[in-house]
Amino acid sequence: GGVWWSVARGMAAAHVPSRLPTSRLTIGYATRVDEKVVEACEAGVNVVIWAFAHLERDGAGSPRVRATFDVAGVAATKRRLEARGLAVAHLVAFGGWNGPHPDASLDGETWFETWRRWNAEGTFDGVDWDLEGHDDPTAATTRLSDAVVDLVVDFTRLARARGFVVGMAPAESYLDARGDGTISDRLNHQPLAPWDLDFPYAGRNAYAPILARADFDFVSLQLYEGYSRACYETTRRRTRLSDYVEDVADRLARGFDLRRQDGTLLTVRVPPRTLVFGFANAWADGSKFLRADPSEIALAFSRLRAANLEPRGCMFWVIDEEGTHGVR
Repeated sequence: GGVWWSVARGMAAAHVPSRLPTSRLTIGYATRVDEKVVEACEAGVNVVIWAFAHLERDGAGSPRVRATFDVAGVAATKRRLEARGLAVAHLVAFGGWNGPHPDASLDGETWFETWRRWNAEGTFDGVDWDLEGHDDPTAATTRLSDAVVDLVVDFTRLARARGFVVGMAPAESYLDARGDGTISDRLNHQPLAPWDLDFPYAGRNAYAPILARADFDFVSLQLYEGYSRACYETTRRRTRLSDYVEDVADRLARGFDLRRQDGTLLTVRVPPRTLVFGFANAWADGSKFLRADPSEIALAFSRLRAANLEPRGCMFWVIDEEGTHGVR
């Protein structure tokens, strides 16, 4: 946690929507209301993403938002932070590993209005899309269906038009600037990095069609995805993390071409002003999950700043684990 805050501090401010802090983004996810959230914000976190909420129908078939955390507790935490003069944005994340995807029998406009009514007290400044796969290979959420893509795009456009913040958090394989140039809606591929193991839980740029159709306030690339390319390159090939981060940032800024399943081409670009790099804190084992040296992150950001490619900030999963192994 704290290691990422030190990277983000002192970076030049960028133009952002009013609901986001004007300083560089230091984003932490939280799955429960905890004193650690307050401590994290006092130490520099300026965006908290509360995980997770689900867009689903209730027993009567009516649309609802079901949060897996204490919403009233989030509101109380927000008031505490405001009383201390801390400018912190609070978003709600949809999805998560093994989490449901939104019910696509209803469209994005319906779900946005459902969410807006649920958020009538204004506790949340926006949303974060974190739709992922599933352990069960027969689960419907092993695909990011066209209907769900349409829903996410429409919800995102409406939310941003109403002044809400919208982010996305693709696993690295869901938005892979160093991949094989293909797009698949399946989220149960083997990793492209040549790991010597069976791990059918990777994607092939499934988030690219969303990014091509809607603008986002930030895009947090999860380098801590299980058996990610970033982990392979830095642990097996001994590439320096600073070099890897620089290369990915450059590729995303320049844009890269992908071929859809129907053969048409799609160009994807993530400009530095919206790019956020996502890391794990002390829970990561450095083998399956990338464990990053903060000095390498700082070096990469320094070099990217000199090249006018400095990213918007850093994200980490998860505030709940602050203090694990004595690391903050």
